[in-house]
This record gives sequence, C-alpha cells and structure tokens, in this order.
Amino acid sequence: MATTRFLAEDGLIYLVGKIADLIDDEILAKIVSDIDNASTNQEIAGPKAVYDFVTGAIGSMERVRLSIVTALPATGETNIIYLIRQGTTSTYNMYAWISGTWADLGTTDIDLSNYWAKADLVALTNTEIDEIFDNL
Repeated sequence: MATTRFLAEDGLIYLVGKIADLIDDEILAKIVSDIDNASTNQEIAGPKAVYDFVTGAIGSMERVRLSIVTALPATGETNIIYLIRQGTTSTYNMYAWISGTWADLGTTDIDLSNYWAKADLVALTNTEIDEIFDNL
C-alpha cells in the first residue's frame, strides 16, 4: 500500500508562516479597509455581548435525543432517533420520524476498514511544503 502524506502539527505551523509571508502589508491594509467600509456596526461587540449571543443561540437549539425501543410506534416525535437492537448484539437500527414517515438512518455499526491507519501516513516535510510554494 502506498503511503499517504499528511500535515503534522509542526508542518502546519510552518505552512501558516509560509502563507503569512505571501500576504504583504498592502493586501492586509486592503482587507482591513474593505471590512471597515462594509461594516454597518459603529462599535465592535465586547466579549460579554459575544458570549451572551453564543450561549443564547446554543440554548435555543433543538436537541436530538436517543430512545431505545423494541418496535417503532405508529407515529414518532421529531428530534428523537429511535434505536431498535439487532438481536443480542450491541448494534442498533436507527430511525427518525421525518415529514410524517419513518426514515431509516442505518445502523450504529461503524466499519473503519477502508480508512487510513496512522501507520499508513507520513508527515510532509518543510522541504516538501517549500516545493509546493515554489510551484505556485
């Protein structure tokens, strides 16, 4: 099996530095100017306002819950994933009540056999990152 390249943490830091080198002060000033010109707000929100907005948005989200049943009811409730156990295994069939009908969401089995293993990956080197930028 051929090795697959990935970007390790130190490579990512190096890559960010390379990207930052590409952005000169003129481009950065234009970005800031465009943001200022497009802004409709007179002030920047403080941390408390941002916190209140985010916690309010999260608090108002509808939550999905799981319900283990032996059989599907005639009608279901929204925001519930109904789980029916397959025999004596730890695998469940998943269903949701969507637009007045049952939707089969598959099973809880997870097959990772076609995914890369850590041993299959080789980190990109800084030299390889430089070669990518040299070919831009």
